[in-house]
Amino acid sequence: MGACCSCFDAISGGKHSSQDGSSSTEMTSRNNTSKGSIPPPAHGLSRAMSAPTIRLQGFTVSGSGLALAKIPIEQDAAYWEWHVDLPGLPRHPDDNGDENDDEDRMHSVNMDEDTDNNDDEDDPYALKFGVATRKDRHFYKSLENVEEEGDEASSRDDGTVLMRPIANLRHNDVIGVAVQQSDLPMIQFLLNGEPLPECTINRFRGTVYPAVYIPPGAAEGGDRIDDDEGISLTAEFDEDHFREMSPHARFGPLLAARGIL
Repeated sequence: MGACCSCFDAISGGKHSSQDGSSSTEMTSRNNTSKGSIPPPAHGLSRAMSAPTIRLQGFTVSGSGLALAKIPIEQDAAYWEWHVDLPGLPRHPDDNGDENDDEDRMHSVNMDEDTDNNDDEDDPYALKFGVATRKDRHFYKSLENVEEEGDEASSRDDGTVLMRPIANLRHNDVIGVAVQQSDLPMIQFLLNGEPLPECTINRFRGTVYPAVYIPPGAAEGGDRIDDDEGISLTAEFDEDHFREMSPHARFGPLLAARGIL
């Protein structure tokens, strides 16, 4: 008739259970800890996927080569910005010169090798913006071998095929990048809030990451300058810190989706 001692102890907190009832609590805590041991994804720039010649400090890129963000673009429509820091070359929004000349100077755009433009007209120091597929050390080693052999790497070889060059940038310029993947996949570019339709990229597929390419010696007019004094770019993924508007309300800030853990 009497209840089992072990059952009674469990109910009353006897010798078969912990005095403070922490046994189940500790087990639950361990389970929660194991589930939360993988930190959620966070925005940033990827050292592993960026060129060895690139310098990363927080969200700021300098040096030369290709730099990729950590977070892939998984949503239907995303927008982010690159803020330009170019010492010694201030932007003059109230230039007293001819308005059309200033517009041409501020919006000079060079297309890549797939266009009909002459290669001689391309600015070799124009920065490139857009997206890139995942990169690793093997990719950069292969690219280095191509360059050592004296061959000129194409945009497909150097990882910039889904990027566009934008020349004559000024200090505090803002490059906006808007990517849509549903319906017709497209990459749009904006300079200080103004669309650059001639730079639009239509049709792409696969997993891509926000990316930027800084040519060696990038500077206004093609002047080579020391890396320490050269251009730097700051990636901005926080909507609260955007300086310009996205081209459409559907383009939200890039989301750091957890994906499959």
